[in-house]
Amino acid sequence: MNKILRNMKANRNLILVLSALVGVTDMQAQDGQFSQYDATQVLLNPALTGMYENADFRMNTAVRSQWSSLSSSFVTTAFAYDMSVQKRYGFGTYLNNYNMAGIMNTFQTGATAAYNVSQGKANHTLSVGVNLGLIYKKINDQQLVWDAQYDDGYFNTDLPSGEVLQRGSRMMPEVSAGVAYRSINSRKRVNPYGNFALFHVTTPDESIYRTARSDMPIRYMVNGGVRVEVMDDIYLIPMGIYMRQGNDQLINAGMLAEVSILGSMYSVVAGASYRVKDAIIAQVGLKHKMAMYRFSYDVNTSPLKAYTNRNGAFEFTVVYYGTHSGRERRVTSSAF
Repeated sequence: MNKILRNMKANRNLILVLSALVGVTDMQAQDGQFSQYDATQVLLNPALTGMYENADFRMNTAVRSQWSSLSSSFVTTAFAYDMSVQKRYGFGTYLNNYNMAGIMNTFQTGATAAYNVSQGKANHTLSVGVNLGLIYKKINDQQLVWDAQYDDGYFNTDLPSGEVLQRGSRMMPEVSAGVAYRSINSRKRVNPYGNFALFHVTTPDESIYRTARSDMPIRYMVNGGVRVEVMDDIYLIPMGIYMRQGNDQLINAGMLAEVSILGSMYSVVAGASYRVKDAIIAQVGLKHKMAMYRFSYDVNTSPLKAYTNRNGAFEFTVVYYGTHSGRERRVTSSAF
C-alpha cells in the first residue's frame, strides 16, 4: 500500500510539474537553460564563437540534472566546439539535449559563425554572429498517463487511455543571431563585456501533434558583466542575464571570484547568484592552465519546491582551450 501511495504521489507531482512547465494544451515548451550560462558561450550567443585570444580552439561540455526527487529528473546536456581563425573569424558547432523526465525531449544541433568587426583593435572585440541549426522535439507516449487511467486513487497504466496520438515528433529549422562586445585591455583593471542575441527568429511551428499551429516564441537575451582585477591575481566578476521567451522571463544576477595560486598555474573560482523567483545558486570551480572545471547547485525557492522536496539542481561544466602547436598560453575570455 505504501508503495502504491508513493508511486501515486510521484506521478501526481511529475504531472503537475510538467503541466506547469510546458502546458498540456499545445505542448509548447521553453528552452532548457544552464545556471552556468557563461561557461557555454557558443550557446549563450553565436557572436561569441571563436572570440578569445591565445588559443586556436575551445571545447566545452555541460550536464545539468534537476528535481531528482520526482520519479524522473530533468536532464540537460550540451557539447560545443569552436575555433578562432586569424582573430577575425569564428566557426563552431554544438549539440544540446533537454530531457524532461523522459516524457518530452528537445534536441538541438547546428553550426555557428562570428565575425570580429573591430579587427586589428587590441583592446576590445566587437563581433556579430549567426547560428543555423535544427531542433528535434519528441513526446514519449508510453510515459504519459491520462484521466481514464485513474483508478481507485492511483494511476493504472494497464488500463486503456482512450487516446489516439498520430505523431509524436517534429523537426524544425533554427536561426539565431547576436552581437557581442568584450574589453580585453590588459593594462586596465576593469574590463566590461556585453551580449545581445535573438533565438528562433523564424518562429517555427512546434506543434508536435499538428492539431493547431503553435509558433515557437523568439527568445531575447541580454547579458553583461565586468571583470575587475582587485589586486594581482585576484578578480571579481559581477554579471547578470535577462531572457524573455513568450510570457516567461528569466533574471539571474550574481558574482564570481577568481584567485590565482601556485604561481598562476591554478585558480580557485567561487561565487553565487540569484535567479529571481526561482533559485539561489552557489558554485565553485578550479582552473588549471587552459582548462576550467565548475560545479554549481541550485537551491529551489519557487513554488515547485512543494513538489520537489526542496531539491534543486546540480550542474557540472568543463571548458578547455587548446592550441594546434600544443603550447599552453594564458587565454583571454570574459568567462575564463
